[in-house]
Amino acid sequence: MKRISFNPQFVNSSGDNLINGKIHTIRQNYGYWKLFEGEELALFTWEGKSYQKGSKQKIFCVKRLVSVQPVMKSHCNVNFWTVDIQGYNPDTGYQYETIAQIRNYILARNDGLTENEFVKWFYDYPYDIMAILHFTNFKY
Repeated sequence: MKRISFNPQFVNSSGDNLINGKIHTIRQNYGYWKLFEGEELALFTWEGKSYQKGSKQKIFCVKRLVSVQPVMKSHCNVNFWTVDIQGYNPDTGYQYETIAQIRNYILARNDGLTENEFVKWFYDYPYDIMAILHFTNFKY
């Protein structure tokens, strides 16, 4: 089973699941994560410093990777990210099939962050295709 690390801030107070509202995570390397679509992932945090001798991984739950969606920064505006999607638009409520611009606050909310935290985190990543790892049936 593939393991995936999480910052402890995303673990609920019971220590057995993600915080309420965090329905996905965003990671680099879309092609890699697409290979694990439909499989179970062991979600863990590090006890101690990550990747250091003596630090252990503590699995706090197992989740099925329901789907993987590509996400890419817009080259024209830091307030939007370009997402290659097909499906339901949470803002307008209708079906579409296109490259769409999704506001930061929507991605941030569903990733368990404030908009400012999300922009700060995402801004430093390159203009490569990243992966939205969905743990629910929700899609953009």
